[in-house]
Order: sequence, then structure tokens, then C-alpha cells
Amino acid sequence: MLNRVFTALLTALMVCTLISCGTTPSTGASGQSKSISAAKGPSAQQLLAQAQTVASPLREQLVLQAVERLIFDEKFKRARSLLGEMESARLNDELYVKHTDLLSDIAIRDGSYFLAQDILTAERLEQQWNRLDPTDEIRLREKRALVFARLGDVSRSIHERIKLAALLTDKNAEQNNQDGIWQNLMTLSEQELFSGSQGETNETLRGWYGLALLGKDTESDLERQHAQLETWRAQWPDHPANRNLPQDLKILRDLIDNQPRQVALLLPLQGRLAKAGEAVRDRSLSAYYRNLYEYNRAPVIRQYDTSEDAIAAYEQAVADGADLIVGPLDKDNVAELSLLPELPVPLLTLNYTDSLPPQGLDGLYQFGLAVEDEARQAARQAFLEGHRFALVLVPSQDWSERSATSFIDEWNRLGGTIVHSSQFIGSGDYSQVIKSAMLIERSQARAQELERLFGTNLQFQTRRRQDIDMIFLIADPVQARQIKPTLAFHYAGSIPVYATSQVYSGVPDVKADRDLNDVRFNAMPWLFDNSSSEKQAINQHAQSTAIYSRLHALGVDAFRLYPRLPQLAQVADMRLYGATGALRLLENGRIEREQTWARFRNGRAQPLPTVVTNELSE
Repeated sequence: MLNRVFTALLTALMVCTLISCGTTPSTGASGQSKSISAAKGPSAQQLLAQAQTVASPLREQLVLQAVERLIFDEKFKRARSLLGEMESARLNDELYVKHTDLLSDIAIRDGSYFLAQDILTAERLEQQWNRLDPTDEIRLREKRALVFARLGDVSRSIHERIKLAALLTDKNAEQNNQDGIWQNLMTLSEQELFSGSQGETNETLRGWYGLALLGKDTESDLERQHAQLETWRAQWPDHPANRNLPQDLKILRDLIDNQPRQVALLLPLQGRLAKAGEAVRDRSLSAYYRNLYEYNRAPVIRQYDTSEDAIAAYEQAVADGADLIVGPLDKDNVAELSLLPELPVPLLTLNYTDSLPPQGLDGLYQFGLAVEDEARQAARQAFLEGHRFALVLVPSQDWSERSATSFIDEWNRLGGTIVHSSQFIGSGDYSQVIKSAMLIERSQARAQELERLFGTNLQFQTRRRQDIDMIFLIADPVQARQIKPTLAFHYAGSIPVYATSQVYSGVPDVKADRDLNDVRFNAMPWLFDNSSSEKQAINQHAQSTAIYSRLHALGVDAFRLYPRLPQLAQVADMRLYGATGALRLLENGRIEREQTWARFRNGRAQPLPTVVTNELSE
């Protein structure tokens, strides 16, 4: 008897030593639970071996400790397996919370945000909040806020962060949480922000909505925006954001004092790009006159022709006293200017070079309508929505091949698998290309072989390949309207299709676009902004084809961008929500666009909720 008691005490002492007589805190939203004790403690193998010698709940506690160590060692597959083997319903509340914490870490790390949402919103967890240690509550609420934002449920993410604000005491954590609130608010439409500023019952949140509404107003000039900010501060003296303004609003005064007073437009006035240059110029000048009329303030704008010599045009603009130069539009001209040894005046180009300057070039900002950005965004969106095995279907053209390469690179970086990639030349080969990509001929060949072996006709259902769960498509509207039904004909109609903006003409055509139902695609917010007075005026007086509409949007954003380049450069991850998309400045001087998402339903292109994907793209 005495021996059994001694053995039991010794076992308990060993267990206590192995688990440090308590649980180990995890980091939460990073997707990995890395802790000091996990790094210094026993190995996962030792913990699991010890777990075999003890009864519940010490056994489960040791297993969870082993999982934490496995996550620290980046052995995620084994950690996931161990968590899946545990019956969480049978765990006591403390261990259930730990299991939830670790399992959600792995789901977030895998990019499985819908699964993470299910884990973090389980009914049993909702019953634990009042009993949780503050550290555990903070960690779990941070992850909930992250997951809600990633899935486009911005309102829930914001409310989660408002609750977090009441729990946080660390200054850095408070700042990060406030930055999270601001980034979430910036993804909402101006109409949503206005409604929140008027109807939200939570006083603090209502103040946030009002601040975000003026913060997102990039149509106003900087001085008017600064005046709106001062009015808000007078109305909300005790608001937490008044004590610590978002960084992009803090520097408004400096932007006003240092904004360019003379801007040069470098655009082609002759040749094949003349009409494109006119579309960008007309939109930029209309914004200029609007500012001059409404605010009695606008920079001096001078125009220079790049049809003959873009470098000479740039040098002349510098000699004439330009503070900032916008253009050129032609890719070759952009490449020429990017090779200059220096840029005495900052340059905001309206296209991209195929490669970055060898040493980088101070003062060079590249902005345009890059198909590569759209393709990378499509990869991130499809991965976010849980897809992992992609088929790529693109036309055999240089620009589409660049786009496909961007998608493939991003898909591989995220951890997805490219199962197959196909190119089509024209309408005559859609069926054959899709049939081959879906391995339909292989299925039919198997049937023929069976009939030969058995010597009789067999009833046989042709099957497509089963190893893909999404299709990335680049196609114009005419091509896509034939490709989508052809996919259905070859038994692939149920596979989700993600496309770039080329799939939509920009002009509603319900009858023709019914064949595109359920296709998801990214597009400029400009195409769905029917309330904009600017767009209405353009539609009445300017060329209205889709290509010119996109160039008008480019001109709109070029005018909005030029005074705010220092803002984008100084504020990490700041976005300018423009006509062409959400714009952010990368470290290499390239401005990346993230467009809104839409889906064809009953032949109509309908915008979808915004999803925050910035962390996936890093």
C-alpha cells in the first residue's frame, strides 16, 4: 500500500515537473504558439511518452503540452493529428480552452479561416468568457478579430476589437489594436461609414465611424480634410482616437505644407496611345478644375508630349519648375526613365517596368493597371476561401502568360498546388483544351478498354479528373461566355471559377452574361460606383467604352495619389481607397492595387463584401 502511494506521488511529481505545474501561454494570432517554456521544456516525444502513464485529465494536459511543443518546432502535421484525435467535448473547461487556442492557431496558420471561425465561435467557448484569465481572453479575441476581418465580416471584427480595447494595458498592444480598428473601418464603403456615424448606438464606435468617414474622403483636398478633422476633434474630445490619431491623419498638416504646387503630365498626344493619353488627361484635368471651382485651390498643371522623347519631356518639365511629374503611360517610356542615374523631381508613372531598376531609384513611384496584381489577388482570394488545388486556363498571349505566372508564383508561395495549366488560342479549341485538361479522353479510353476486355457494350458515365477544386481563368467576355458552358459540358460546371477583370466588359448585359453565372472576378470599384458625380459626368461627355472607362479611373487615382505619396510612404500598410482599387505603396516604390470582388448572378455582375487580405500578401 505504502509502495503504491509512493509511486503515485512520484508520478505526480514527474508530471508536475514536465508540465511546469501549469499551462504555457501561446501567442495567439500569429498562427504559431511559441513560448519560452516550450523552447526550454521537454520534447514532444517525452511529453507524449509520459502521457501514456497517467490518467485524465493529466494525460490530456500533457498531450496539449506536446502539441504546443510541436507547433513551436513547426511540426504542424503531427500537432494537427494529435488535436484531431482528442475528444474536445470530454475535456474540462480549462483544457477545452487550451485545445481551442492551439487548434485555431493551426487553422489560421494553414489559411483555413472558415474552420478557424467555427472553432473560435463554438457555443461552449462563448460560455467561457466570464471565467477566462485575461491573458487567454485577449489572445482568443485577437484571433477572432483577425479571422472575422479575413472573412469579410468587418463589423464583427471591429466589435471584437472594441471589447479588446477594454482589456489591454500594454501600450504597444493598444496601438496595434487601434490600428486594427482603423484598417477594418477603412475597408467599409462611405455609405456604410455614414450610416454607422449616424445610427451606431455604441458611443465610442460611432465616433470611430465618423473619423473613418472623413479619413476615407480622398476626393477633398488636403486642407478641407484637415478642417473636417479639426471639427471632429472638437466634437469628440474624450474619444480614444482623439488622444492618439491614426498615423495617416496625424501627418495631414505636413502634407498640406509640402504638397506639390506645380505638376507636370507626361502623356502621348500623338500615335497609337494618343486616345489613351487623352482619356487620362481629361480625367486629371477635370479633377483639377473641380478642385479649383469647389475649393479655390489646385496645383498648376502643365502637359508634355511623350510621343517622340519621354526623357526630353521629363527634363523639360524639371526645367519648368515641376514639383512632381505624372506619367508617362507607355511601358517602354517608363523603362527608359527608370534607367536614369537619378530623378531630380519625383516621378509617378502610369505603367510599370517589366523589372525593377537594378539599384532602385529614389523618387520613382510606379502605378498602373497591372494584370499581375489582379492575378496575385485571385490567388489570395481563392486560397482564403479554402481552395488548394488549381487548374489554370489562359489564352496564349504575352500579357496573359505574365498574369498566369504571377498567379502560379503566388499560389505556390501560399502553399497551394497547381495541378494543371492549359492555354487556348481561340474559340475553335476551347472544347478540346478543356476536354484534355479535365482528362475526359482518359476516362473515355478506360471505358473503351473495358468494353474490349468484356466484349460487350457497357453503360458508362464519363468522369472528369477529381484532383482540382478551383479554376483560374483569364478570358475576355466573349471567350468566357463560351468557356464556362464548355466546362459544364465536360462535367466541370460545379468547380468554382476565379477570373481577372478582363472577364467583365464593364457594361451590364444580362442576357449574354447569364453564361457567366457564379464566376468570381476582381474589378475596379469604379465600375460599380454609379452614384459618383464624377463618373456620371464622364459617361455623358467622354468616350464610354470599357477600356476608356478604366483609363478614366486611372486618371482619377493619379490625381488623388500625387499629394498623398508621402502619406503612403510614411504610414505602414496605409491604403488609398481609389477608383481603381485599394492602393498601397510597396517598399520598392511600386503601388499595388487590390480590386473589389464581384460575382455574376442571374447575368448581373454584383460586388461582394470586402475581405482584408493584406497579411496573406506579405
